[in-house]
Amino acid sequence: MKKQVKNGVIKVLILVLILAGAYGLWCHFLTDNVIWKKLKINGIAIQGMTKEEAIDAISKDFQEKYENTQMTITLNGKNFKVSIYPVLGLDVKSIVESAYALGHGAWFTHGTDRIELMNSKTKEEVTLMPEARNKDELDKLLEDAGISKGSTTIQTSCELTDTELVITKGKTGIGPDMDALKEAILKAISIEDYEAVIECPTMKTPPEELDLEAYYEKVHTEATDASLGENNEIIPAVTGISFDVKSAAKKLEKAKEGAKITIPLEITLPEVSTEEIEALPYLNLLGTYTTYGGGTENRVANLKLAVEACDGVELQPGQIFSYNDTLGPRTEERGYREATVIVGGEHAQDIGGGICQISTTLFMACLQSDLTIVERHNHAARIDYVEDGLDAAVVWGGQDFRFQNNTAYPIKIEASYAKSKLTCKIIGTDVDGSYVTVSIYGTQTDNNTVEITTEHSDPNTCKTYRSVYDENGTLLRTDEVGYSKYKQ
Repeated sequence: MKKQVKNGVIKVLILVLILAGAYGLWCHFLTDNVIWKKLKINGIAIQGMTKEEAIDAISKDFQEKYENTQMTITLNGKNFKVSIYPVLGLDVKSIVESAYALGHGAWFTHGTDRIELMNSKTKEEVTLMPEARNKDELDKLLEDAGISKGSTTIQTSCELTDTELVITKGKTGIGPDMDALKEAILKAISIEDYEAVIECPTMKTPPEELDLEAYYEKVHTEATDASLGENNEIIPAVTGISFDVKSAAKKLEKAKEGAKITIPLEITLPEVSTEEIEALPYLNLLGTYTTYGGGTENRVANLKLAVEACDGVELQPGQIFSYNDTLGPRTEERGYREATVIVGGEHAQDIGGGICQISTTLFMACLQSDLTIVERHNHAARIDYVEDGLDAAVVWGGQDFRFQNNTAYPIKIEASYAKSKLTCKIIGTDVDGSYVTVSIYGTQTDNNTVEITTEHSDPNTCKTYRSVYDENGTLLRTDEVGYSKYKQ
């Protein structure tokens, strides 16, 4: 009998251990991150949600209901709408954490807790009301609503005329008591009276003190001369403006509210006006040269066509002038005629004869203007309108005469035959008879002078030099600008 009882006890213990083990395994594997409690918060059932999902759902519902909530503030007969939503908040996190904790305690209670939660017929509902959890937002919200504009205070104002600063001193008025207003808004929030019309508490509000130092920094300007920018755009002149800050402060302090005081402006005119810069590029004659340009009727006709092509050409700083590109092909269709040319050191007849006289005259004007010579060639044989080394031969499709505007300003070529002018400013002067004149106009930035010389190594070979001197006659530099070899 005792043996049977003992066996029975053992079997019971084994069964208990099996059940306990099974329960333990069940509890062990009952690991999840969802809420088990049957709970509604603000009408939203959160059972089966994660904590994050529950908080997000409740927060979105709160936003939809309150994001357009506004209170009406009245001040001096004016109404202002103040958005309240940024101030409001819900204590969602704590209640969600409490609901989640049920069924997620010690692992060995998971089973019993969840059985209890599943069998529970109780469905709890909780209503969370908004609270003023972000009070620091009120200052900005009131500013955005423009409450201060309802003040009757007149602020001090300033006006600049051509000759003086006019200051109108402000007047004390009735303005909002912002601290008291914020307290009234928070009180309305605490009792959920969002539709309340709040009469803004007021106080005497003097005008803000004018910061004359800051205003001075705002209007003060130094006189600046007009100039040309890197891309040759005109930078306008600036008139200097200033005033005595200390004098203005004393006058303002003594003045009654609403009074006007005047402070004379100190005006400084720039030394170089915008109008002067607008006219700058062509004010100065940089260089000029004249050659005799007679010959046959055909040659004279060619000279006039070449002069016409060069006349009025403008070059920006750094730009290169090409004589061939400027004239284009010398053809009968374009008006050029047959006249004497030099080919291989011999004289011949060809279309466009004589136009090298224009390139030669232009070459000499460029030397006088101290412009950079990019390409220049001498004739195969001597010519009679300039000395050796001073000519510039051109051939369409071959030899060219090119120079660069190496100044900081535009230049213009004005070329003329007889009594007209050539300017770049390459511009000519009035002459009598059959003369080709090329003058270069531009912006003179110094008082340098130029001297052109040639040196023969033999009767048919020479080098051309350009020497530049300063206003005191000191040699600044000497450049070789041409090498010429002529047929004997």
